[in-house]
Amino acid sequence: MTDTADGGAGGSLRQFVFDVASIPGHTNAEMLAGSPDAEHFFEVLGRDLVTRTLVQTDKLCVYHETAKPGERVKSHRHGTYQVNYLLRGELRFGNQRVTAGMGYFSPDMLYSWTAGDEGAEWIEIHSGMGGIFTDRPGS
Repeated sequence: MTDTADGGAGGSLRQFVFDVASIPGHTNAEMLAGSPDAEHFFEVLGRDLVTRTLVQTDKLCVYHETAKPGERVKSHRHGTYQVNYLLRGELRFGNQRVTAGMGYFSPDMLYSWTAGDEGAEWIEIHSGMGGIFTDRPGS
């Protein structure tokens, strides 16, 4: 899978084509296994969100995300500008309902969401490598 992340062991970037269906997805439980902070992150992000990494560089990260019906994440931010573009289903950001063909932008602000009755599938784009923060920027 070196074609999807950072250009492989050599680190030089190149153009590539990808097929989301051929990229393995990993749950939060899988990605955080063994981490000393895992339980804290499970409390915020849950265990079941499935992430496929499409592009991951210092300047741009693109992920394919899938959430089960009713799945939710608590208030958090990533330290980046972020765009979510819905492919299928629904995400509710507070009282804002976002469905297929719609998007959500966050300029490094706290947000939370709940997946709709059919779950959700979306592309998540970040302006670089982010983290998971539960405080307000600058606090």
